[in-house]
Amino acid sequence: MTEAAHAVFVLVAGGLGERLGFEGIKVSLPSDLLSGKPFLQLYAENILSLQAKGREASNNPDLKLPLAIMTSGDTHERTIKLLEENNYFGLDADQVTLIQQEKVPAIMDRTGSIAVDPEDPYTVLTKPHGHGDVHTLLHQSGLASKWASEGRRWIMFFQDTNGLIFQAAPALIGVSESLGLQINTLTVPRRPGEAVGSICHLKHQETGQELTINVEYNQLEPLLKSTVSPEGDVPDKSGFSPYPGNTNALVFRVEPYAKVLKETGGKMPEFVNPKFKDESKTAFKKPTRLECMMQDYPRLLGRDAKVGFTQLERWSCFAAVKNNAVDAAAQHKKTGFAESASTAESAIYRMFRQKLQLLGVHVAEPTQEVFNGVPTWVGPKVILSPSFASTFEEMGRKFLAPESVQISKDSTLHLDGRDIEIKSLDLDGSLSVTAVPGARVVIDGKVKNTPWQFTPVDADDKTIPEPLRIRGYDMDKSSKDHVYVFDKPGTYTIP
Repeated sequence: MTEAAHAVFVLVAGGLGERLGFEGIKVSLPSDLLSGKPFLQLYAENILSLQAKGREASNNPDLKLPLAIMTSGDTHERTIKLLEENNYFGLDADQVTLIQQEKVPAIMDRTGSIAVDPEDPYTVLTKPHGHGDVHTLLHQSGLASKWASEGRRWIMFFQDTNGLIFQAAPALIGVSESLGLQINTLTVPRRPGEAVGSICHLKHQETGQELTINVEYNQLEPLLKSTVSPEGDVPDKSGFSPYPGNTNALVFRVEPYAKVLKETGGKMPEFVNPKFKDESKTAFKKPTRLECMMQDYPRLLGRDAKVGFTQLERWSCFAAVKNNAVDAAAQHKKTGFAESASTAESAIYRMFRQKLQLLGVHVAEPTQEVFNGVPTWVGPKVILSPSFASTFEEMGRKFLAPESVQISKDSTLHLDGRDIEIKSLDLDGSLSVTAVPGARVVIDGKVKNTPWQFTPVDADDKTIPEPLRIRGYDMDKSSKDHVYVFDKPGTYTIP
C-alpha cells in the first residue's frame, strides 16, 4: 500500500452504452443494484480509499491522487455533467482532468479514399481512432511530464466497466515495484476463442529481437498456427488457454513513460481492420478507419525495458460489461463468460462472498437463474464499499470473529463506512449500513427480515429504465427493516 501513495489513475471512458442497449455513457451505468452506484462513483471511492491510506503512509494529509479521464465527443459533456451533478463523487475538482479524444477521417476503400458523410456529401465521415490516443493526449496535455516532475511513480490505466479492477490495484502496483517493471499488465485465465487479447512473448526469427506485448484475439490463432502450435489456441489441462488474457488494466512507471512520450509524442502504431464485401477483398462493407491501441505501447520501448504481467484469478479482478443480452447469451455458450450487465453485477457479489469465505465467514452458496436469456449466478448479495475495506487485510480487521458470522442464501449485506465493525452476525434477510466518518458502528447479533430480491422485468417494456431492462431484473427494496444511515459521529450498535 506504500506505493499506492505515489500513483495516478487514467480511466479510458470514450464509449457510449449503445451496444449494451443503454443510451447513456457507460461510466454512468450502475455497477450493481444493491448500492446503486455508477461505475464512475465506484472508481472515485476506490481512489479516495487509496488516497486515505496514502496520506497515512506518507504522513501527508494534503496528498491527492490524480484521476485523468479520456473522453470522446460522444461522452465529454455528459461526463462533465455526471461529475458536477455529484460533486465529483467526493474527489476534489482539481484532482480530476478530462482529456478529449478527437475522431479521424474514415476510409472507404483499399486505395485510402476518404469517405464522406452519407447525410452530407460536403462533410468528411469521421470515426474514433482507438484508445491508443490516450498516450498522445497525456503527452500533449502535459500531464505525463507534470506527474513525473511531481515525483509520481505509477500510472494505472483502466477501462470503463470493470467493477472489480481496484481489487487488483495494490497488487499490480506492488508487483511492478518489486520486479522493477516499466509496464505491468493485469491478466486472467482465458478460454480459447474468447474475444480477449493475450499477453505473449515474441521473438523475431531473423533479428532475435524480443517483445512482450498483447496479441489481439483475432490475430492469436493464425500466429500460433504459423509458429509454435499448429493446432492453434487450444486449452491445457486446466481447460484454459496457456496464453493469459489481457484485461487492459496496465501499470506504467511514470519517469520512463514521460521520457518515451517526449521522444515519440506518444504516437502509437496504427492499423486498419476493414470488413470486406466478398472474397476478392477489394471493397469494404462499410468505411473503416485507422486505429491504434493503448496496449501496443511496448512497441515504442527499447530492448532493455522490463515488461511483464501479473495474473490473478478472474473472480477477483475482472468482470466487464461488454455485451447486450443476445450477444451475451451467445458468448456464454461459446466461452462461459457472458460479460453482460447481469453477470458483471453477479461477479461483484461473488467476489465479496468468496473473500468473506476465505476469512472464515459462513456464506450460503449461489444458484443459477436466467435473466434475458443469460445464465446468472444468484445468491447472497454482498457489497462492501471501498471506505469500509479496500483490501483483504483491511476486511479481516473489520470482521472481528468471522466464524461468528453467517449469511443465508437470499440475504443482502451492504456496508458503507470506514468505522463499521462486525462482532457477530446471523443474517437472514437484508442489512444496509451507511455511516459517516466518526460514526463507529458495531454489528452484533441476529437480523431477520424480508430480503431484497431480484424481480424479473420485461426487457421490451420501454417504460422500465434501461439499466434494469439490459439486466432483465430489478431489485425489490420495499422492506425498510434494518436500513441504517448514521449521519453524525458517535457510537452505535446494531441490531
